[in-house]
Amino acid sequence: MQSIENHSSTSLRSLETTQRVLKILFLEPQPCIRALKYAIGLRHCLGNNVSLCFGHSGHSLSRLYGFGEEYFDQIIQLDPEKISDDMRRIINKYKPHIIHSHNAPNILTLTAIDVAEDIPVIHDVHEVLSVHNSGFFRDDDEEKLARYREEERRACEESGGRIYATDGIKRYVQQRYNVDAQNDIVFYNYASKSVMPQHFKKKISNKDKETHIVYIGCVTSVVKGSHYDLREIFRRIADHKIHVHIYPTSDHITKSNRTYKKLAERNRFIHCHDTLGCKNLLYEITQYDFGWVGFNGAKNGNHLDIALPNKVLEYVSSGLPVIAFPHKTIQRFIEKYGIGLIIKDVDELPETLRNVNVSELEGHVMRCRHKLTVESKISKLVDFYNKMMEN
Repeated sequence: MQSIENHSSTSLRSLETTQRVLKILFLEPQPCIRALKYAIGLRHCLGNNVSLCFGHSGHSLSRLYGFGEEYFDQIIQLDPEKISDDMRRIINKYKPHIIHSHNAPNILTLTAIDVAEDIPVIHDVHEVLSVHNSGFFRDDDEEKLARYREEERRACEESGGRIYATDGIKRYVQQRYNVDAQNDIVFYNYASKSVMPQHFKKKISNKDKETHIVYIGCVTSVVKGSHYDLREIFRRIADHKIHVHIYPTSDHITKSNRTYKKLAERNRFIHCHDTLGCKNLLYEITQYDFGWVGFNGAKNGNHLDIALPNKVLEYVSSGLPVIAFPHKTIQRFIEKYGIGLIIKDVDELPETLRNVNVSELEGHVMRCRHKLTVESKISKLVDFYNKMMEN
């Protein structure tokens, strides 16, 4: 176990002597933007009265998003071959009041449950792997899929409390597993006010009079049947002479960006841009007209029906209306807040766009964006922490 950095101006030793300081240990195999947004919200809400430590076995936050370590007092790189030993050392040294473990997969939650003893372990369900028919990683086979299902059951049933990224995930878990619904909450993938653009680029469409749609985040060409294999969807959008701009996740994760760059080289309506840090990305996409959230449902329709990806709220934070297929949870969210358009098929897109008042829709999204931030909702999480510590 190796301590990578200590970013706080206040030492951990002095924090331990302050009774009002809430000490939280985050765990996640690969640190993600959802966990980072939690940290931003907790700092906003509690300031120096919270101490955050993050244990993980993946790439750094700054490598993926361009920032993030500064919100944590300590970042610990876990050795995948010595997870239990490393976690015991973290817990003994850091002495957290609560462990907030993020999936997926679920192995760190299970390890924390095994070694944490009297410390409450909260399981944050970002992904429900039991509905990933295409697998989670490139080399996943039936044996690994079966292991994911068993690990998911144990993580949900044996954790002290659960946080779900959507109501659909909550319903799925509560119906499938033996969990105490009184110790469950939903916390959406809200955008962070701290990285929300305050200035906006000029719309490309104002100049060329064509429609420009942007997609940010994961794309793949290597996981067969993945809902992130969007090549054919992007081709079909381009067939209607509608521009698609792709800002892919770091190739360290997806191993597919070259494929999408080649796709763009062969089609003047498809544009594959460089990966950007979160702050720059959200500013950069303000020049487009809509954000895209229509996925490949060939194999993972059940997953898509209960998911609400981060990108939905990130588009809104940049003032962009959202276009999506009728994935159930995504559709409910878009319709509840009136922040976008639902189409059943790409071929409906041209007529749908002709019949919408784009400037009116954009104005509504701009009014909504400040209401859908992690900073405005974070007190719900703090209340949940307090409840778990009192149990």
